[in-house]
Amino acid sequence: MLTTDPLHAQLALFADPHEVAPGVLMHASFVNNYALRLPAGLLIVDPGFEHMAPTVHQAVRAWTAAPLHTAVYTHGHADHAFGLRPFLDAGERPQIIAQENCPARFQRYQRTHGWNARINQRQFSLPRPMFPEHFVWPTLTFRDALAQRIGDVEVHYRAAKGETDDACYVWVPEHRYLFCGDLIIWYAPNCGNPQKVQRYPLEWAEALEAMAGLGAEWLFPGHGLAVQGADAVRTVLTDTARYLRVIIDQVLERMNAGQTPEEIFHAVVPDPELATRPFLQANYDHPKFIVRNLLRLWGGWWNGNAADLLPASWEAQAQEIAQLAGGVDALVQRGRGLLDSDTVLAAHLAEWATRADPADRAAQELKRDVYERRLRQESALMAQGIYRAARDDAKRVLEAS
Repeated sequence: MLTTDPLHAQLALFADPHEVAPGVLMHASFVNNYALRLPAGLLIVDPGFEHMAPTVHQAVRAWTAAPLHTAVYTHGHADHAFGLRPFLDAGERPQIIAQENCPARFQRYQRTHGWNARINQRQFSLPRPMFPEHFVWPTLTFRDALAQRIGDVEVHYRAAKGETDDACYVWVPEHRYLFCGDLIIWYAPNCGNPQKVQRYPLEWAEALEAMAGLGAEWLFPGHGLAVQGADAVRTVLTDTARYLRVIIDQVLERMNAGQTPEEIFHAVVPDPELATRPFLQANYDHPKFIVRNLLRLWGGWWNGNAADLLPASWEAQAQEIAQLAGGVDALVQRGRGLLDSDTVLAAHLAEWATRADPADRAAQELKRDVYERRLRQESALMAQGIYRAARDDAKRVLEAS
């Protein structure tokens, strides 16, 4: 789980717990959990998933009996900040550090638990809605920066915005260790997720550039391979920042020129060379979703179509379209004709047909088949989850009829 050549590395997300750098234990199970052994005790960076907590605890305690001094949440997502309970149950009382927006995130999670559980089910194709309900709250928060001494070692925590508004990274200058959370994930940045709250591409790029200036010798990301070597670390950080800035600059230029959100969405593309980097593959989030998020951030939610400002329901629109087309059968027939040549348009036809008449079996079969095709064609997990859910919705209707 370590590379010195990120331009030619092969992604890995799972590995047995191991010491990935001197004094650093990595537990990699989709998300990376780290324990840094210092003379005065342990620093845990991201204790991880709630359901993986016993495994992480066991791995750390098999590695060292050193007392847990501090834990830090690089942000409050479910895969990073919910694995501390076994340490507390064993009687340890660490200081728990997070950026000051983390408690508000946990409060929002409590208020919207059902909503987030259903998003998780759809996004990750889970068998049922799932989302954590139990929180281990930070004991110390900071706004911009915090310096801490763990014995004779100084640790710096610096706030950032990126995938979340409560992100931070951890810099240990004595060892030149940089723990960056999900500011690096070994995919194109996850800052466009269509089902989640606002992301911050510009601030993300700025944080990456700030980290690149630290001169880190080791980079420990939230997912994927650790990176060793100052030049290699700088490459990962600066290339990821440039990937974002290319998209940001295009969106800004087109917004300021008066283009509509629809025009901007279709026109903006990532840098083709950067998009080939092993650590910038669009297999999790999609660059078009980053465009959408920037438009939402800087331009509101209206899509530029005046009819969509206070629209008729989708069902009413679909019924009108079906009537104009000559009936639902005509929509289905046209959708079938497009399946092999244009699944994007075929999906629109499937949606119109099933919304115009949800009980129409041929319409639901078209929807099932369209999204099965789109699922196979799409590499971004965020899109795959939605396409799979749409396909499965059609399957359930067909099985019940």
